[in-house]
Amino acid sequence: MAIPIPSSLVEFILLGPLDDRRQLQDSPILGDVWIELGKRPSERVDLLIAPFRGKHAGSVGAAIDQGIPDEEDEAASIAFLQGLVVARLNFIEIIRVVVPKTKWWIGRWTAAETHEVTRYIDHEKDLRDAFESILGSARDWHAKTATWRLQELPSIERFLVLTGLILWAGSYQKPKKAPKSDDPITYILDRANENLEAMSRLLIDLVKEMLKDPTRDPIVWQVSRNRGAMPAISKSVPAVKADAATTLFKVNCSEIGWAVIDSGIDGAHPAFGDGEGNSRVKGSFDFKNFRKIVSLSNSRDPIRAKNVKALLEHKETLANAPSEEEADRDLKRLADDARNRGPVNWELVEKFVKIKHDVPPPANHGTHVAGILGASKNAAENAGQTGNPDLADGMCPDISLYDFRVLGPELKDTEFAIIAALQFIRHLNDRDSFFTIHGANLSLSIPHDVRNFACGRTPICEECERLIASGVVVVAAAGNHGYKSFETRDGSYDSYAAFSITDPGNADSVITVGATHRFWPHTYGVSFFSSRGPTGDGRMKPDLVAPGERIRAPLRKGDWGDLDGTSMAAPHVSGAAAMLMARYSELIGQPLRIKSLLCKSATDLGRECSFQGHGMLDVLRAFQSI
Repeated sequence: MAIPIPSSLVEFILLGPLDDRRQLQDSPILGDVWIELGKRPSERVDLLIAPFRGKHAGSVGAAIDQGIPDEEDEAASIAFLQGLVVARLNFIEIIRVVVPKTKWWIGRWTAAETHEVTRYIDHEKDLRDAFESILGSARDWHAKTATWRLQELPSIERFLVLTGLILWAGSYQKPKKAPKSDDPITYILDRANENLEAMSRLLIDLVKEMLKDPTRDPIVWQVSRNRGAMPAISKSVPAVKADAATTLFKVNCSEIGWAVIDSGIDGAHPAFGDGEGNSRVKGSFDFKNFRKIVSLSNSRDPIRAKNVKALLEHKETLANAPSEEEADRDLKRLADDARNRGPVNWELVEKFVKIKHDVPPPANHGTHVAGILGASKNAAENAGQTGNPDLADGMCPDISLYDFRVLGPELKDTEFAIIAALQFIRHLNDRDSFFTIHGANLSLSIPHDVRNFACGRTPICEECERLIASGVVVVAAAGNHGYKSFETRDGSYDSYAAFSITDPGNADSVITVGATHRFWPHTYGVSFFSSRGPTGDGRMKPDLVAPGERIRAPLRKGDWGDLDGTSMAAPHVSGAAAMLMARYSELIGQPLRIKSLLCKSATDLGRECSFQGHGMLDVLRAFQSI
């Protein structure tokens, strides 16, 4: 069986020891990928592959697909979006197929058509020396006896040694009478030292395959993990003075559309009615199976047939379900378009993702978030919920809602599905030539890994910036990482955590929302769990705080209940932005101006700006400031 490599050993080889560490690694495989590959050296890892500048994602995906054996196509599950490829690859496929297509690798070819690594292949002693040097220094580091600077080693040697170690670990067969060790790093280094010749041979064979790749024009920029997302979890409406603003300014949000990108909205809940028996959930879209729709493997008949079957398994939930023949034709066309450098045909995609509004969501989170934004007390009472003491209006009880489901039954999914939903919103607005969807609420949280991207420059942050540039307001939860447990050599302790804002809240133009008490914000200040700023690159976040503790709102199956978190704070701000656009139509398509209005009119709670941002949301003052 394969032997996992501890992340600390992977980081040592990649970056050096903590007290003598390179700040960045320059291989196209980002740090979180190396660590995950070390943990699971023989398994597939879900990846986001960024094309080199100017290269079409479909053609990049097709080139990678061409290097994967046909029998492994389905397992690789290669798919594409505008500017992004997603693939589930094992370590050998990443090194053999993807790395040779990067500028980092191609740039090491000389005019004489030789590569920088050929000397290690032609002179195996140089390779063995690199292994012995780095693994020996790893042993000294682990024993705390290191005396020299690892930073000075060439990056290509780090790459080769780490590649060889993970390659060997993935093929390692643990003997029945293996020596016992309580220290996994010592065990790995001992076994690796015993198998240096085998490790070198495995690496040489793999590198020879890499050198056969004919690509000389880079098509891949970098490889990162397809990250999982988690949800960031009625007196709050008066606390932000939304009720007063509605009354004084006669706000009607019925012409405003807002996307809730979450686990799903229960469109059959009475609180989302319009008073005439219709649901205000105008569209529901399920992106959890999006990858099967845009898979490049759909150009192959057997895999396409499986995907058609999976996508039509619950055909009755689709709003406009295609026939099997139509679905087969559409999936093939999407795959062929990708290989021919065509854009994503969203009209075809919509057939597979648009579902009926009353399809039950798998979790309460999205319904609760949507309820804070748009629940209607009158609609619930008209539907028979009279006498329920929990009934209350949300921020905009007449707003039109759009349900984008990206979080699955376990309240987590992938960055790729969320980016797909963001791109689809742009498509809907472009198609209709006006703003069908004026804003988007993302009450979800993806921790930022500083080893891989500049703060606010991750794929999801960049996609949010594009959506904002198109005129859509984007509101995101700050995250619930403001109070954490830390492990140190002296044991664990709990403390408040600065620099804990999560993605997509790190994006500069996004309105990032922290949490405070639902109606006593001046007394209790910022919620202990609310993520703190500033961002990793020194920008002030969160932008605002809003009620996020014990917020009562709709749950699935007609229920009402309390949830906590910055997830609950974000829809208060989404509602405020929607109200401004409903009252002042000139603000439609001006997300940065709306952000400025909300921030400048916020109420100072007397807390650090890294905790509260500009302060507590104040809808009435925002209206009065115009």
